[in-house]
Amino acid sequence: MIKRLPIVSALLICSGLASAEFRTMEELEKAFPAAVVFDHSAELLAVDLADRPNVITGSVDAVEGMPFKQCLTLDVKDPGANVYAINIAFREENKWKVGDAGMIAFYCRTLETQNRYGASSFMLQYKPDYADWRYHVQADLFMTREWKLVMLPFEVTVDAADTPKSVLLFFLGGADPHKFQLSELHVFNYGKDRTRAELPQSEAYYPGIEADAPWRKAAKDRIEQHRKANLELVIKDAAGQPISGAEVHVKLKRHRFGFGAAITSPKLFDPKVPEERRRKYSDILTRTCSKITPSNGLKWKFYDSYKPHMDAMVEWAKVHDMTLRGHLFVWPGFERLPHGYDLYKTDPEAFRQDIIDHIHRFANLYPDAFAEWDVMNEPYTEHAFMDLLGKDVTVDWFKAAREANDGYLNYINDYGILSENNTEHQDVYYDWIEYLIEQGAPLDGIGFQGHYATPIPPEMIMERIDRFAAFGKKMQITEFDIDHTDRKLQARFFEDFVTLIYSHPQMSAIINWMYLEDPFRPNAALYNKQFEPTAMGQVWERLLTRDWHTEETLQTDANGIVSLRGVKGIYEVTVTADETKTARTIDLSDDGRQDLVCP
Repeated sequence: MIKRLPIVSALLICSGLASAEFRTMEELEKAFPAAVVFDHSAELLAVDLADRPNVITGSVDAVEGMPFKQCLTLDVKDPGANVYAINIAFREENKWKVGDAGMIAFYCRTLETQNRYGASSFMLQYKPDYADWRYHVQADLFMTREWKLVMLPFEVTVDAADTPKSVLLFFLGGADPHKFQLSELHVFNYGKDRTRAELPQSEAYYPGIEADAPWRKAAKDRIEQHRKANLELVIKDAAGQPISGAEVHVKLKRHRFGFGAAITSPKLFDPKVPEERRRKYSDILTRTCSKITPSNGLKWKFYDSYKPHMDAMVEWAKVHDMTLRGHLFVWPGFERLPHGYDLYKTDPEAFRQDIIDHIHRFANLYPDAFAEWDVMNEPYTEHAFMDLLGKDVTVDWFKAAREANDGYLNYINDYGILSENNTEHQDVYYDWIEYLIEQGAPLDGIGFQGHYATPIPPEMIMERIDRFAAFGKKMQITEFDIDHTDRKLQARFFEDFVTLIYSHPQMSAIINWMYLEDPFRPNAALYNKQFEPTAMGQVWERLLTRDWHTEETLQTDANGIVSLRGVKGIYEVTVTADETKTARTIDLSDDGRQDLVCP
């Protein structure tokens, strides 16, 4: 049902209501009346789930003490392995234009859950009603035991002019069995009369967000154990005698752990980009990162477009002591091949060999520059090559990579493993890794992408990581970002996630995919177009330059010794003795003792 309300003046913006916590839908509608409201409340109570009694059941129950009298109780008995396995859809002829502001609002609460973290949740998605995956808003929502009014504001960025219809989807699969309640479901269309920033938003929650959550101390202890080392420096003169009373300044220059970024190479190396902008981009990378990867520049499909920048990237990384990660050799979907490439249609056996040749070519573009390469990417969704050529072709790819160049590590990479409630996806990835190892493929590392739309419990993430850690391989986060409009929540989860990953002893790196603001995911960037840190960027800089940083000035004892415990990495050591300064670079990777001779 559609009801039209008059638009009131913007005076309410100044009243502070935009940041108020609304307890009822009536309060919300009074403070923020919309031009068009789609009320799906009656439709919600009429949801028919009779055809899936063993999977999910629903009932309409009475409610007391709330501004509504009835609710829909959903008992998700068998969620399945895929978040998309169960869904409830509400359709409407709601015409949106790019830049419009809207909001989804409803009441919900959890009754019971089998999840050991208390994470009773579902995924909500609101999008144009067509097959394209793009959406107006998507969120994983964690519910409490008390009734809460959920408010999800959004700004339309998807051009849906070709369809006047929208669909609101509740995805209920991929979680643990649970029972929860919903009521009073509304979609508000404010058009251009409001902005997304003016609209109120529910305070988000995820299990583990609490300041005293047990996982925090455990992570801190692991960081102290695995990311730091004891160093004893013995300062000697040219004759080998210890120098007492010398001033020793020790400063971390580069973390051993791969704190990194996916770079947009034209913005850093294209001479058409103003030099000042290129310099600022370089400055923020060198200030915080120890590792980079080109986001698209080394993909088979796009390489020719980015080729002019690759020499400069390799040289820049060398000059700035940056580790380079190669992304990627094989993305096994036909749409991932260069435009016009059709050998897979005309001669599959020749196509098989061409993939091997492609790996050899790319593995030796810069033979000594890269620390690792993604040999195979996203096998859960991209498996057309394997369907055509056979599963065993994947083993050939890894063997070809090792034969072509044994100077780097071979990685497999996939998305959704740590960020989505899709156990089917997790299982398929696990099975691929197990298969490759069993077949003798030279697989050295496991990559997890980590594209988040909403936070999930850190302990749940840790549990998933530990499952794959059992393979005994190196691991890293290859493409991390969180695309969320709640800046406070975004920064909080960003810090929690980076802390969790840094604390795991088998994790070797975390690559921020949206390091610099980009139209693709502008809300996910660590730095905006002016190269200023966002809320997440401020957390990033604090962690790397203060919390997980070592800089000390010490004085040698009678035996010429100074001792410290520092973050593992490359250090600049400056010794001042008898008004003479000597600078050295040292590598702190494990507990140890190093002699430093000052002429």
